[in-house]
This record gives sequence, structure tokens and C-alpha cells, in this order.
Amino acid sequence: MLLSTSISRAASLCIEKRLPFAIYMMQGSDHVIFLAGDESTQCNSDVDHGFFISEFNTSGWRIMIAPRYTAEQIIENADTIATRDSAAVKPVDCSTPRDEYDNALNKVVNGLKLRGGKTVISRVICGDAADIDWLSVAEKYFTCFPSTFRYLYYTAATGAWIGASPELLLECDNAGNLSTMSLAGTRMKSSNAAWDDKNREEHDYVTRYIVDKLSSLGINATVGCAENVGYGAIEHLCHRITARYTGNPFIVADTLSPTPALAGTPLDKALNDITLNERHPRRCYGGYVGMTDSRGTHIFVNLRCVHFDESRYCIYAGGGITAKSESATEWDETSAKSQVLLNAINQSRS
Repeated sequence: MLLSTSISRAASLCIEKRLPFAIYMMQGSDHVIFLAGDESTQCNSDVDHGFFISEFNTSGWRIMIAPRYTAEQIIENADTIATRDSAAVKPVDCSTPRDEYDNALNKVVNGLKLRGGKTVISRVICGDAADIDWLSVAEKYFTCFPSTFRYLYYTAATGAWIGASPELLLECDNAGNLSTMSLAGTRMKSSNAAWDDKNREEHDYVTRYIVDKLSSLGINATVGCAENVGYGAIEHLCHRITARYTGNPFIVADTLSPTPALAGTPLDKALNDITLNERHPRRCYGGYVGMTDSRGTHIFVNLRCVHFDESRYCIYAGGGITAKSESATEWDETSAKSQVLLNAINQSRS
């Protein structure tokens, strides 16, 4: 078991009493970190210690959970912790219909044929959450993706979310080392086959965007060799990008986010496409999550995630659309991205 009895119990209590908390696991680690606070703080200032969340396309605005209580302290004081008011937002209620998705894709593709570029269009998969054990979901889901940043959190501003992100937005350590990645292009796992034109084009947009944004901050980046990054039954095309940087990491994060991997390019036109063609709010999907402490800052794109409460859940899944995209292929891609999480949910019903 990845989640100890005490962490599972403390997290369940926090969800029940709506107390801000987070549990997370770094990539490649089986060490689970729990933290909880009296309140979550909405801020646009520096976050010096704790777990933070930024919603989609909200540059400079973050929610922070400071590490005030351990799991053991939550359990010991369970009887004295008051139950707070419900979260400010509820999960989206209805899944995206197939015909609505197809129509949106066709509109976006037609526009991209005229102007070029890329737009990320997402859809939602929603269901009844009344009988789901969410700590069991987290255990199953986290076990499937040990190379990702895995997290479960709750704040009054965001509600409760579970995710397993393969995409590093930014990592900065105290020695001045900066790391990020361009992660775009998706296919079923294959053995050394060449990537098709659509996926290479989609990926190249992201790489160029990140390098250009870093350059605008005076950061000279080095792009590594292409590699394939697996995620369950699928894989993504990836370039790791490094640089030297000793400034505020959140300035870089807010400059990069949302990247073309979650929004598109040109950014203003992609955001307009999203506004016109997605009927659901993205909320935390496509934003970022992470932690910062005295050793450095680790920030990941919030994706492969589910928003849930005691009644409903909403899985988010998206794909990069270019002029070469086909709606049936994109629908299948979003299904593949969400299948493991959906399986974990269905296997955790009481």
C-alpha cells in the first residue's frame, strides 16, 4: 500500500470536515507527504513553503496550503475539528456529448486550416460519486503511474481533486538549475515507430513556445534530445529543457502557463477557441500544482485529473488540435488518457 493507514484516515477526515489538505508523491518516489492547514490562502505573492494550486489561465493567482498539521495531529484532534462550509465550486454535472465534441472539433480544425497553429480542446466525463471511496481511487491511480507527480488536495476555493501529472512545468533548485519540458503528441505505445506529422507539428509548437518564453525573461535554454514518455497504454513525445536561473520561480511559471500543451498557440486565439467551444469550466484542469520549500520549487501541470465531491465527479481530458486533426482520433485519445482513472473510480465503489 502506498498510502499508510494514518495518512488515509487523516485525508478522509479532512475531506469529511472540508479542511484544506494535500497529499503528494514526487516522480519515482513511493514516499507520501501529507500536510493540512487551518485555511488555504489565496495570494498573488511569493509562496515560500507549502503546497500550491493555480487554476487555468489565472496568471499570478495561487492558492496555498501551509503545512500546519501532520496526519497524526488531524487524527488525534478529529473530535474537535469543526466541519466547514461546502466548497465554493461543484464538479461539472454532465459529460460532454459526442456530437457536441465532434462539432467543436470540426469548427476548431476549420479555423486552424485558415490561420495555422494549435488549440487544446478538452471534454469532461462525469458520474455519480455517492458510493466511491476516494482514498481507494487515489491508491489505485497512484500505483499505476509511479513516474508522475501524484496528488490529492482539497481547498474551499477549488474543491477536491486527484491527479497524476507526467508534465513538469518548472523545477528550480537552490543551486540555480531550472528544468522544464515540452510534452505534446500522443499515441498508443509502439516500438520505435516514427511519429506522424500531426503529432510532431503539435509537439514542435510547444517546444518553440517554451524556449521563446524563457528567452523573453533573459533565460538561455538548452533543448535535449527527443524521447518518448509512457503513460499507461499511451506515450507522449518529449523534449527536456534546462537552463540556469536564480530568480523567482513563480515569475517563470506564470510566464509559461498555460503552455500550448494545455491551451494552444497563438495563445490568444487558442484561448478564444476554448471559450467559444468548451461549455464546461476548466477550473484547476490545465493550471498547475506543486510544492516549495527551502530546497527548491517543483511545479507540475494539473492534468489527468478528477474533481469530486460527495455527489458527483468530473474527469477532464484534452488533446492538441491542429489542421490535421480528426475528431474520431481525438475522441479516442481523450478516452485513452482518462481510462485508467475511470477504472480506478469504478473499482472503488462500495
